[in-house]
Amino acid sequence: MNKLPYTKNSKESIEKYAFNLKEKTFKDVLLNDSSITEEEMEELLKKYNNPKSKGSLGQLIEKHFFYYDINSKSEADFKEAGVELKVTPYILKSKGETVAKERLVLTIINYMKDYKEENFLKSHVYKKCSLMLLIYYLYEPNKKRLDYSIDYIKLFKLPKKDLEIIEKDYKIIIDKIKNGKAEEISEGDTNYLGACTKGVNKNSLKKQPFSNKEAMQRAFCLKKPYMTYLLNNYILNKEDKYEPVIKDANILKENTLEEYIISKFKPYYNQDIQDLKEKFNIKCGISSKSFTYLLAKGMLEVVNKRIEEFEKANIKIKAIRLNSKGMPEECMSFPAFKYTEIVKENWIDSKLYETFSTTKYLFIVYQYTHDGKLILKKAKFWNVPEKDLNTEIKRVWEETQKRIRNREYDNLPRITESPILHVRPHAKNRKDTYPTVDGEQVTKKSFWLNKSYIKQQIGGE
Repeated sequence: MNKLPYTKNSKESIEKYAFNLKEKTFKDVLLNDSSITEEEMEELLKKYNNPKSKGSLGQLIEKHFFYYDINSKSEADFKEAGVELKVTPYILKSKGETVAKERLVLTIINYMKDYKEENFLKSHVYKKCSLMLLIYYLYEPNKKRLDYSIDYIKLFKLPKKDLEIIEKDYKIIIDKIKNGKAEEISEGDTNYLGACTKGVNKNSLKKQPFSNKEAMQRAFCLKKPYMTYLLNNYILNKEDKYEPVIKDANILKENTLEEYIISKFKPYYNQDIQDLKEKFNIKCGISSKSFTYLLAKGMLEVVNKRIEEFEKANIKIKAIRLNSKGMPEECMSFPAFKYTEIVKENWIDSKLYETFSTTKYLFIVYQYTHDGKLILKKAKFWNVPEKDLNTEIKRVWEETQKRIRNREYDNLPRITESPILHVRPHAKNRKDTYPTVDGEQVTKKSFWLNKSYIKQQIGGE
């Protein structure tokens, strides 16, 4: 095409032209490209319908709608306008909830080069996310890929407050590379900007500059929970049920998000839980599942149902009770797995890996005093260390999968078999079961972190 149907140095023109995609399918885009011959069309339909062609729908929009050559340069796609094109899926859940299907990959991390740029605002990552033309399409598993509908188009600029947090996320990732610990990078280390694994399997290893150890190939990405929040609040403009902890972006110039949150808890350390329950007018009992979340909201001065930063960063609150000697009273449970699903998973794509690699936990630690009083001991952010995730935790997961395949449902890894993780029932009663591949009904089970491991991760004073 000699003359483009938009002005390539005008972000307004690019967005206005993109609105022509609304309510179209990807197939419509191909059929509307008059430069494609009949013979080429047949090949392209086959190519873009192939589910193994990851990222190809974005390439289709680049080449057959915006008419520019696909490239892997570090600069923005529309470099003259400073706009990056991102085509990304969302899904509709059964209750009508709108969520991002996946994280938004920005650019591959180059361990040998990226550490040299400490200033996020000068980095190639910033060029890829500072101003994005977001094109959301509805993912429907029963449809062919080319029949997915394009529903939302938005020119999106990162809000100042989010940018402050993303900048600090970038520094965490770069600092690990500079400290020769690229192999320890985890998506759970950061809040909005993640470092996700990128490659077919764990054999996709890359050299790093300050260590002889190879590290898994990773990419800078905007995390899936952040993309869900972005979709609902910045694009769909749904009624805001979230409330921020950070009321003023300037707070983040002096503190990280984690530092500020912990500072809100510290004034209440060593106070009696019953006194805090009354202070924050919490109606449920201290043993209720919702008590710790309500207590956290009170200390963080949040009134609304959801905490904005926690939703964006996938921060989960976990209550831990210690006895008077400082040992956790219970192991920590995670959602029950399905026997029919876990046997089909690969480790890197497994639900357990996804949970442990992407979630940041806020531990709210309580402790019983020698006279039986329960006090708030401390709050601490934590995520599963990569060195534990891809060694011992992986081993226990693989052993669990192996035994399920061998129908050893009552012989899954016990607490005595690992210093970190074990499997045990996670059901209301014996009738609370999941089906197995061979048609049996077996009590629901889940992975649990050992009490001794939790104690180790909490640390001392």
